[in-house]
Amino acid sequence: MSNFTTSNVKQTVVERFFEGLHSVSEQWAQAYDFRRDDIADLRLSPISGVSQIPTWDGGSDLPVQGLEALTPQAVAYEAFGVQVRVNKYDAKDVPESTTTLPQRIGVATASTYAARAANVLNNAFGTATTSYDGLALCSTVHTVKGGGTRSNKLTSALDSTAIMAAIALFRNWADYQGLKMDVVAMGGFYLVIPPGLEEAAGQALGSAVTSDQNQLNMAGSYGIDTIVWNHLTDADNWFLVSKAMTPLVFWERSAIDLKIDIDEDFKGAKYSLDFAIGQSASAIPDGIVGSEV
Repeated sequence: MSNFTTSNVKQTVVERFFEGLHSVSEQWAQAYDFRRDDIADLRLSPISGVSQIPTWDGGSDLPVQGLEALTPQAVAYEAFGVQVRVNKYDAKDVPESTTTLPQRIGVATASTYAARAANVLNNAFGTATTSYDGLALCSTVHTVKGGGTRSNKLTSALDSTAIMAAIALFRNWADYQGLKMDVVAMGGFYLVIPPGLEEAAGQALGSAVTSDQNQLNMAGSYGIDTIVWNHLTDADNWFLVSKAMTPLVFWERSAIDLKIDIDEDFKGAKYSLDFAIGQSASAIPDGIVGSEV
């Protein structure tokens, strides 16, 4: 006879739900600015305006520089929800439904989070994901105030040479004002790759030498942690993301809300779940180098 009662099912359901939730890799969240702002409209408004500090004679008024608000990035959220109904006698005849179904709902929830978050990188080279200047998140021609451009895009297959090229871009990164910053000195990186590049990543970061000439491989010395993400849709594209200043944003507008009830009319169980999430690139492209191969 089924062990399905209102007194014991909820604890079991919640435990199984979280088992399913955590069975999907959550590594991707490390590379994102994961936000839980309880507001109706999330806008990321970059402030610029302070360029190199000018000289001063020590007696007159200090030179004035005004702040400049760049185009804000609006992060939209979407609500998601589902209700799964279990017939009373199905629960009695198949008692495993009280454990396997919640676990499955947990897996589906975590997969939905990951799939939505991956949209940012899957569109990083197109106009579906843009920066303050209207260009793709990863572009060779991001604008600089006063003229010139800056690049955070490569077209190189993943190997140690390509990683060192990305490191060079980070070493010489310039912000919108043209100020140089050494992103490498700020800390390590996440190498975000699809499953097909796992071997290449291991070789690029783990090999002691780069060729049969025994040149020292430097790529593994920059605190790079690999995130293999099966929600990335392109088999060859890869991304190096700064741990200190990621431009990848994930917004959990409303946290996961799971409820389990016994319906008074049809006497079966109702598993009701909803949440609201959004994802975007930050308004400025600092902190990422992507390679479109």
